[in-house]
Amino acid sequence: MKMKNGSVAMTLTVALVLALAVSLANGDESEKVIVKKLKGKKVCIKGWECPTWSKFCCNETISDYFQVYQFENFFSKRNTPVAHAVGFWDYQSFITATVKYQPLGFGTTGTKLDKMKEICAFLAHVGCKTSCGYGVATGGPLAWGLCYNHEMSPSQSYCDDSYKYTYPCTPGAEYYGRGAIPIYWNYNYGATGEALKADL
Repeated sequence: MKMKNGSVAMTLTVALVLALAVSLANGDESEKVIVKKLKGKKVCIKGWECPTWSKFCCNETISDYFQVYQFENFFSKRNTPVAHAVGFWDYQSFITATVKYQPLGFGTTGTKLDKMKEICAFLAHVGCKTSCGYGVATGGPLAWGLCYNHEMSPSQSYCDDSYKYTYPCTPGAEYYGRGAIPIYWNYNYGATGEALKADL
């Protein structure tokens, strides 16, 4: 799960930007945008993907310019038999996870190219952190993103007792890397859980 070469993230970012630019789809126009004025400013909601009133919901949302076939092409090896998280990652889950953040501007800010770059940067980071590819892997190392969903051989439990008053470790719990952007250590689990309003 660790990046062996700093250029992998940059290469993946460039590859994703180019691929999105080449294969940009118009998206499904069926989601109706509802517009209103709030304190003199235009705000919108747009179906399930942008469900809260926001100025950013007046823009295109991620599914307008990043389609399922693109996700499948970018992460084409994620469900191969040697992948460790077969069936775990999918396009629908990615879009569902972004619902909370699109009204805040994630992937909905700036020009279409700006939005594409932001999503590409996120996916490049995720792809590098979850890749089980290597230099001569079929399709190259970049095709093997989303192979992992947790650290395979944790070297420790990642419990820092100096946070015992704010984020104490649960007996028997281990706070090794989990997720698309792996979270390590009890204090990171605690802070992330607070932000997500979930007990991690």
